[in-house]
Amino acid sequence: MKKLLFAKPDLCSGCGRCTYACSAVKEGLFQPSKSRLRINNFSLRGYSVPSICFQCPGAACQKACPVEALSRDENDVVVVDAEKCNGCGLCVAACPYGMIEQGTTGLAYKCDNCGGDPACVKECQPGALVYQEQDKEIVKVKGLQMKQRSTSGIPEQKRHALGLAVLKVGREE
Repeated sequence: MKKLLFAKPDLCSGCGRCTYACSAVKEGLFQPSKSRLRINNFSLRGYSVPSICFQCPGAACQKACPVEALSRDENDVVVVDAEKCNGCGLCVAACPYGMIEQGTTGLAYKCDNCGGDPACVKECQPGALVYQEQDKEIVKVKGLQMKQRSTSGIPEQKRHALGLAVLKVGREE
């Protein structure tokens, strides 16, 4: 059974250690702005929401790429082939969760689950990020999170909207 990267917002402390680990592994720098995941901190509400790539079935980012620079690997994870990416940004605009971005070179980057060993999960002390085989509970909660899409805005705005929507859904249940 395939493993999923999954966020449990109710456990997130907002510490950001996961973003430091990710940027260190992917960029060789402790620079959270280069991380493949983000933390939305709603400090006035006492709530933080990790934003992660859902590795969507029928991924909009993959469909939007005119040069087929996005594909699925052996773990069914959408990955970017930097050799093929032309920097057009259509994948960035297409992602309804704001989880694919363009670097300073113009090339797209996104979470690839660290090839099946996510650094963010290892660093997440509260257990807000998990990487495990899917079960009914995870599929249900992830499905509720995935319903919270944004159709407009830059990635940061989409992630913020997702965080607010997850906050609202989490508080209603």
